[in-house]
Amino acid sequence: MEYITVKEYAELKGCSVRYTRMQINNGKLESVMRENTENKCMQYLIPVTELPEELKRKYYERRRKETGLPPEPAEKQPLKTVKMPVRKNLDEFTAEEREQISMWCGIIKEWLDVRAKFRKKTEADPMFCGKMKLEHQGINISPDILYRKYTAYINHDLEGLVDHRGGWNKGQCSIRPEVFDIFTAFYLNRHQPSVENCYNKTVAVCREYYPELASSIPSSRTFRRAAEKIPKCIVAYARKGEKEFTDKYLEHVERNMDSLKCNDIWIADNHTLDFFSVSDSGEVHRASITAYMDAKSGIITAAELCDHPNSDTTLYALRSACLQGYGLPLGVYFDNGSEFLAGDVAGRGHRKKASWQKEEHPVQILSLLGITMTNAIPANAKAKPIERFFYTFKEHYSKSIESYCGGKPSERPEECSQLVKEKRLITDKELRDILPVFIRGYNSELYGGKEKLYKGKKRIEVWNEAVRSGDVEFRTSDKDNLRLLMRRSTKIQQIKRNGVFIEWAGRKIWYKDENTVFHIGEEVFVRFDPADLSEVMVYEKDTDKFLYRYACADHLDLPFIGAEQEDIQTFMRSQAATRKAVRKQLDEYKKYDAVSLLEAELLRAKQNAEGYEIAQPEVFTPVIAPEHEGGEMNITRVEFADIVRANEAVEKSKGA
Repeated sequence: MEYITVKEYAELKGCSVRYTRMQINNGKLESVMRENTENKCMQYLIPVTELPEELKRKYYERRRKETGLPPEPAEKQPLKTVKMPVRKNLDEFTAEEREQISMWCGIIKEWLDVRAKFRKKTEADPMFCGKMKLEHQGINISPDILYRKYTAYINHDLEGLVDHRGGWNKGQCSIRPEVFDIFTAFYLNRHQPSVENCYNKTVAVCREYYPELASSIPSSRTFRRAAEKIPKCIVAYARKGEKEFTDKYLEHVERNMDSLKCNDIWIADNHTLDFFSVSDSGEVHRASITAYMDAKSGIITAAELCDHPNSDTTLYALRSACLQGYGLPLGVYFDNGSEFLAGDVAGRGHRKKASWQKEEHPVQILSLLGITMTNAIPANAKAKPIERFFYTFKEHYSKSIESYCGGKPSERPEECSQLVKEKRLITDKELRDILPVFIRGYNSELYGGKEKLYKGKKRIEVWNEAVRSGDVEFRTSDKDNLRLLMRRSTKIQQIKRNGVFIEWAGRKIWYKDENTVFHIGEEVFVRFDPADLSEVMVYEKDTDKFLYRYACADHLDLPFIGAEQEDIQTFMRSQAATRKAVRKQLDEYKKYDAVSLLEAELLRAKQNAEGYEIAQPEVFTPVIAPEHEGGEMNITRVEFADIVRANEAVEKSKGA
């Protein structure tokens, strides 16, 4: 804000200084107390904005003369509609901008004086521009710029005399804060609308609800530049989601492999192949692989081909790695897929849903193998280096297959559909033969980790050196032991009439023997080998003690209609065998047959009645019958009821 002294105010108004001070003391004139920089004394200063319009006009006329601008002409009505410059007063400019205005006014006056000395005026312009560049270091001047500044000078357009280049307005924005708030409310949205879309919505909202702001809205290009200045982390979080923000802008931990040894941790994951193949059943599909990678050396220890990844393929790949000579790891690193977090494999990990945690699996396979499980943070693919192997698999192997289809429709070659239609595809049987060749080739490539110690060595060489050094705890097992240790287990169940069951491939398979009937109701869990479903092993719930070995009872699963006669006969023979076993046990319980139930009961009654007597008291009260009118009552005559007449009366009363 600009201020004038008491003396300057008195000169403008044409009054005395004393009168002006009296007006200030009486509160009729606004003023502030400030220190005079020349004599360090306090003085009154009057704001220019508080002056009457007439005095304000006189003040700016005086400033224009001091600056060198011509007097402002009276406004005239233009002959045609033109875009008039925006008029601004000197107090609306900063001190630096007022210096620029004063400088350009002096340059233009000097330029006009120089041109007046030349007959051909345009010859003076280049020489004058060169002279100005020498006198004013860093000034941007040319004949065209002089003409534009002169036009602004004669039109009293102070804004045109300000240099708008060279970053003079850096950090400033012509968008009003209220308007930009409306724009960002639309722009920072998960639907990711474009800047133009948000700009149009902002204009519509301002026209409807804030008409006073509508006239000051700049172009969409201005909003685009303003949107680019919004911190990229905010844009990522608001428009692309928390995962994008976490992956690109949150700090992350650098994993140190120095303390890790080979075979300490294996990383497991699944990958859907980027080409079509023909399954063993003749169907066209995209097969998958379940792979294990050693975290230290980066070698692939196992890659199991499957139709769909599941908990069985997780165990098959682990068994395959052990049998091929890589041994067993001390720990595994799994993500949160259901194929890894099966209850009987290693538990549910991060899956804390109440219904999942109710499942009881007393025996966990990884615990039996001495392997600990670590789970990755959900939706954090960067935590698994094995993803880089899958990318290499796609680039070097999948793209070599003729039926390559890519990971998304835009990557699919045109001929792929015709190959699928004609079934000119590689088979899963051929893939099983080729896959080990590729894995060995990948393991023979150069080590790509961060440890400089292994630079220039192959991945398999890093593994071999570690194993041969003796520093690695190498654990392994044979085929028979793995078959026992890696049996799947069910949750706790009760033995029922049909025995125990497992759920496999969407169906319930029952197991029993002829003695199952004697153990109905016992709480047990079942362990089985997915590769051999002919029998299961039954263990006690509380002690994990082995109890029984049950065979598959296929005869208990018959179709509703059209069962084979042989299957029915098998079922009936099973019932007969169970009945026979029960009778045999019953005979063992009924060996003693010397005394009948009646004789045993009479013996019990006699034994209980030993010493039985009826006691009589020494003093008692006799009860005497009354005398009849006709004489004494004959107590020796006994009269019996007429049974025939009583029965006839009963028959007559029926139905009454």
